[in-house]
Amino acid sequence: MANEDVTLKPIKIGNSRNIKATLRDKVTKAAIDISGDKFYFTVKDSADQEDSDAVVQVSTVAPADATSQAGIVIIPVSAADTASVIPGTYDYDLVWLKLASAPGERDTLQHGTVYFEQAVTRAQT
Repeated sequence: MANEDVTLKPIKIGNSRNIKATLRDKVTKAAIDISGDKFYFTVKDSADQEDSDAVVQVSTVAPADATSQAGIVIIPVSAADTASVIPGTYDYDLVWLKLASAPGERDTLQHGTVYFEQAVTRAQT
């Protein structure tokens, strides 16, 4: 996955969504073992905002398992994470902190816009 400008499929407010990324070596195309690395999905009104002011920010550490060894990470965004978002278009990015694979390095894998739209049914229980 390169640093791409991508418009994500709209997210319904109050719904969950899994953000998936697959990482491969740029030259050999071989899977990169991302076990122990941390990934952030951050959504803001604008890229200039501080992370503490993000509309949504979730992170996950890739576990030491076959999925991570295949270069695949899934960042779970819960219904609670999106429940208070106001409908509209936001900036987002997907960042890879290479805590285990290359300590001290960081890479923005993807960035762009995402639209949050109101769900018709809002029941949570």
